[in-house]
Amino acid sequence: MLICIAAQAQIGKSMYATRDARLDKLVDKQIELNRLSAQGRMVIEQGYRLLVISTNKRDQAMETKARLLKLYPEQKSYMSYQSPNFKLHMGNFKSYKEAEKFREEMASNFVGNILIIPSPIEIRVGKWEMTNNQ
Repeated sequence: MLICIAAQAQIGKSMYATRDARLDKLVDKQIELNRLSAQGRMVIEQGYRLLVISTNKRDQAMETKARLLKLYPEQKSYMSYQSPNFKLHMGNFKSYKEAEKFREEMASNFVGNILIIPSPIEIRVGKWEMTNNQ
């Protein structure tokens, strides 16, 4: 009962707080430091990769991977094993259109079907993306 009386006694009173301007500068500095530390970091997003080959012959998959690295050093390749096949995926494309354009470019160097597969992709966060996404 004493707690209720004390609470009712403070209802009509106002409270004023002052904030130090240095605190705002400190918060702004921390935001800038966080932005700078995020540059160059890898982020996983939904996108597309090209399925170049799916074979049960490991040597064939390794040869294809070496050929990919030689022809397209700027693109990453990913090899996985799902019994009984070795699958070789390539690229990190944000849109289906980007993947399709690159697939058409690859068609002259590789025979067979190159499929576009929805997949989680790696994207390096740069300064431009950080400042425009926030």
